[in-house]
Amino acid sequence: MTPAEKHSGTRIDILVEKGTEELLPEAIYEGLSSSGIWIEDQGGDVIIKCYPENADAFLRMLRESKMDIKNISVEHEPEQDYTELTKKYFRPIRVEGVIILAPWNKTKRKGTRIVIEPGMAFGTGRHESTRIMIKLMNSIDMKGKRILDIGCGSAILSLYATLLGAEKVLAVDNDEDTVLSARKNIDLNNTPDIEITCSDLRHVIRTYDIVLANIDIKTFRTSSTHIMGLVKKDGYLVISGILGRDRKELLSLFDSFSLVRMEQKNAWRGFVFQNTAQS
Repeated sequence: MTPAEKHSGTRIDILVEKGTEELLPEAIYEGLSSSGIWIEDQGGDVIIKCYPENADAFLRMLRESKMDIKNISVEHEPEQDYTELTKKYFRPIRVEGVIILAPWNKTKRKGTRIVIEPGMAFGTGRHESTRIMIKLMNSIDMKGKRILDIGCGSAILSLYATLLGAEKVLAVDNDEDTVLSARKNIDLNNTPDIEITCSDLRHVIRTYDIVLANIDIKTFRTSSTHIMGLVKKDGYLVISGILGRDRKELLSLFDSFSLVRMEQKNAWRGFVFQNTAQS
């Protein structure tokens, strides 16, 4: 997944009490599917900065939502580079005990770290689907296992897999710019056990102990059978990137696997399946 390279036009700022940003309704994500959400602290409140494709429709949705909103303001701004926006708003965060930070961040927090250079690749640890994946991965024994990371984005999940003791990780994405970003992050974290390749999912043919797939429902619709074929007998498939409305469809696509666990964060869902099907 990759966000838009540049933001331009209308920016909508939503002022809410701190903590409300964790309760964003599903419709907000739908209205920002090709741009992004930026969150800036302001005392006891936060400002959620949004770049919707259709500002009028997005404003109507906000007014009809049940969010406790203190203020909404509309700003018109010139085209801005995505990377510069990221440098302005990116702050270190802790997810499942791991600190995720950019190379330019400084923090006194103690703990295991993953360094991510935010750029065009999806995956900085802030999105709910990424947080769900990290939580689900933490519930599986990855020590000595061979891992496949489908649609790897920034390679954050591959990096986390190595922290959990994975023996070898293959990170795959079909976007060349994304792969370049991921390779940079792999180098920043000095993780030679991660191999990365730019490839269509259909060209991945080996089987793996654990397959990670934080991708969209459209890809699962067309590739679920192939993805299941990449999981070894008794191996695990970890999935996220699924909105609540697509939960039933996702479960039906993988009904030949055993559902082990489900997680939910706001509008997003994640799943762990096990390949218990007979050979």
